[in-house]
Amino acid sequence: MNVARGKGIKVAMCALVAVFCGSRSVAALPFNDDMVDVQKRTGVMMRQKAPGTVPVGMSQYYVTSKPEAEKLTNPVKADDRSLANGKRLFSINCTPCHGDISKKPWAPGYVAAKLPLIPPDPTTDHYKGMSDGFFYGTIHFGGAGLMPALGWKLSPTEHWDVVNYIRKEQGK
Repeated sequence: MNVARGKGIKVAMCALVAVFCGSRSVAALPFNDDMVDVQKRTGVMMRQKAPGTVPVGMSQYYVTSKPEAEKLTNPVKADDRSLANGKRLFSINCTPCHGDISKKPWAPGYVAAKLPLIPPDPTTDHYKGMSDGFFYGTIHFGGAGLMPALGWKLSPTEHWDVVNYIRKEQGK
């Protein structure tokens, strides 16, 4: 009886693996967000909102363009919680291309070698002069070149946490 049950569990596990490893299923998983072509070609984010709606929790910082985002001011205090969360989010979403900005001398991330353009170091003097809204907009809408839009993935507070972490590493 136990042998038959064990075989049944193995068959069920194999079926689950087959479902989740099929090429169409993997593309639909929520964590499969790597460099989707549609974002850069059309400017459309992966998960579109319904027309005439504002996503939950975004009414105060809902922007429709980068220039609009550049006018925003950072409402999130750069406390230990924000900086730790910003560092965590940066390491997950940004470090593969932009590298570890806490290390000096700076070096681009491991993905950068595969890209036609070297992603910039956001701790340089050039970026120190940019507004917090500039970073918010770049995170939200994507950057020049190949940087994907992460507006659909991060909450407004998470955007600001990443901005706070970048500012900390800039020495601001």
